[in-house]
Amino acid sequence: MKEKYALLFLIILILFFLFLFPVNVLEVRIGETDELIYQQPAKVGDCFDIQWTHSVTLRPVIETYQLEAPGKISMVKMEFDEFGPNLPAHPEFNQYWIIADGKYTVMGYDLVFERVPVTIGAVVADHTLVYNGIKTPLKNVYRPGGYVQIGFTNKKMAKFLIEEVEIWQKNRKKQ
Repeated sequence: MKEKYALLFLIILILFFLFLFPVNVLEVRIGETDELIYQQPAKVGDCFDIQWTHSVTLRPVIETYQLEAPGKISMVKMEFDEFGPNLPAHPEFNQYWIIADGKYTVMGYDLVFERVPVTIGAVVADHTLVYNGIKTPLKNVYRPGGYVQIGFTNKKMAKFLIEEVEIWQKNRKKQ
């Protein structure tokens, strides 16, 4: 009899965990359709990078963002080692620069995004999402030249797991 109650308690606990337990998620969605194409658990206060190669200078650029709260991602800094088109040329507004070891680090951004927009480089850029040591080339989750948005949201564990299976199934069909 005790085993039945223990098993029932365990089942209720698992159901509670799956259906009520919230999880914060870093996700990538296709910009035009809002289709979810990538996700991973994330924590408030953590940072992630978008690393890419500048199409003119052919040098690395790293943009760092902080997960402030679901729906709120702030730009922390940008690093590069050679000036090029569409890169900052001087500090603006409240920005300040740190120049050390041949690198320019732009800090003091006053930019907050609900979702960070990224157009995936079609030729050179190779935009890569880096979070918790996991490097995810965005051209591998969508298509080169495609437009995606990187967001931070909160969802129930059950929804996260269902969406994870759906992403896995779509990726399996592509292969």
